[in-house]
Amino acid sequence: VYADLEAAINDSLAALKLDLLPSQVKKVVQLNENLNQRMGCVVVGPSGCGKSTLLKILRASLDKMGQSVVIHTMNPKAMPREQLLGRMDLDTREWFDGVLTASARQVVKEPPEVRSWIICDGDIDPEWVESLNSVLDDNRLLTMPSGERIRFGPNVNFIFETNDLRFASPATVSRMGMIFLSDEDMQTSCLLKAWVNKQPEEMR
Repeated sequence: VYADLEAAINDSLAALKLDLLPSQVKKVVQLNENLNQRMGCVVVGPSGCGKSTLLKILRASLDKMGQSVVIHTMNPKAMPREQLLGRMDLDTREWFDGVLTASARQVVKEPPEVRSWIICDGDIDPEWVESLNSVLDDNRLLTMPSGERIRFGPNVNFIFETNDLRFASPATVSRMGMIFLSDEDMQTSCLLKAWVNKQPEEMR
């Protein structure tokens, strides 16, 4: 079923000078399947297990298949809630967009044939992720504190990169697709080989 995608993944791995791991190819196919079926997907695993690389490979593979992907990356835990989701000036009643809401406005302007990924790279905290529950279910609707609503098309995905789901509520987890990565998926020999391949020819 995924012969074209797997061929594109193999080409992308060669272009990115990465070692081919059957388990990693399988995870990339699973990620693509999840993103086609769900609005939100969470990639769970410890640091250095290849979460960002997985996304990079899938993006390159889709690009080779003629599907362009626009990415907006942020770390929600690196900023206060107001900076992430926006705020309203209580004196003037003027609305100021946050990092996430500004990205949301940009992705809804993209044409339907362009896929957009909003990547939240960092710990999942109920303080901000609960605000996305209506986005992650079938409504695909982001309601901002100002009362304004943004409806996303099927070409938009929210991707969460995190090391665990300790603080995520069942309501949030049940709305998302899951990809689990572990240290065992990543072999040191592959990392070393990929690093050597990226060095200039005379230094290998």
